[in-house]
Amino acid sequence: MLLAPGGLSLTLCSGGSRGFDQSLRPLRMDTLYTLCRSADNRYAPPFTPEQAAEIVAHKQSHFAREAAENPLVNEVLTGGSVTYQGLEQDDRHGFLHGPATFFRTHEILRRTRRHNALVRIGGCEYPHNTAAALFARCIPNARLQHLPWFSMARYTTSLALVWGLTLLIGHLIARDNPDAGLLDAFVCYHLGLGGTILALAYASLRRNRDFRQASPWNSAVYLDLNADLVRRGSPALAAARKEFLPRQAPFKKPAFYYPLSRRIENHGFDEELNSKLPASNLHPVSTSPPGHR
Repeated sequence: MLLAPGGLSLTLCSGGSRGFDQSLRPLRMDTLYTLCRSADNRYAPPFTPEQAAEIVAHKQSHFAREAAENPLVNEVLTGGSVTYQGLEQDDRHGFLHGPATFFRTHEILRRTRRHNALVRIGGCEYPHNTAAALFARCIPNARLQHLPWFSMARYTTSLALVWGLTLLIGHLIARDNPDAGLLDAFVCYHLGLGGTILALAYASLRRNRDFRQASPWNSAVYLDLNADLVRRGSPALAAARKEFLPRQAPFKKPAFYYPLSRRIENHGFDEELNSKLPASNLHPVSTSPPGHR
């Protein structure tokens, strides 16, 4: 038990049925997101009643197994909470305070990453990087772990992009100058030096995700849609595919994703999802969410 500023008592959790020890449970190759996407990809719509039921059963099973090991997923499925000390002061848009969702957790981890703040999941307090590891078991490519400013892991992607671009430009310019050889030394030196300085400055303040993979913003709202339907035992879970949801490209803005997340919380996609199912499937498929205890 720790005492945080302001007198708030905090419980640090490790081990046990609801704790999570990173060193004992390495990150799997298959995340909850990729498992649900694999269930989606079993069949293409329109579905037969049997196909829809099979997709629902697979997704419910994936959520149930993860909720049994991952306290974050258990909180999402049971309508629990994810918060941190000082949330009220940071919640300018009035979004961070609310029931636990994957997207809300994503936003909380983004805000606590820089200061490496403790994150409360349900009744337990976790170090930031442990909470980020729980989230990474569900959604890939988020990169929400806290890294010290002097860690080279912060700068690898930015420096690789800068020097890859520098060498490409140096080679293209050298092609027009027979005396330059394979690379134009003047361009490589000045562009490389300036780009390196900018990359170091940028990476010290921001974190890059891998743009070859799905955006964690889109992945989080997709899992929230599925979790809401799993929680309510809705047969519309079969139609909850990622391509069904609107998305913003190329830059992600809270003004787009916060209302989208609220719409999912308020079951705003039910009518559209149900319209994609066979009429014989429009009845509840379970009475309690997986992971509920």
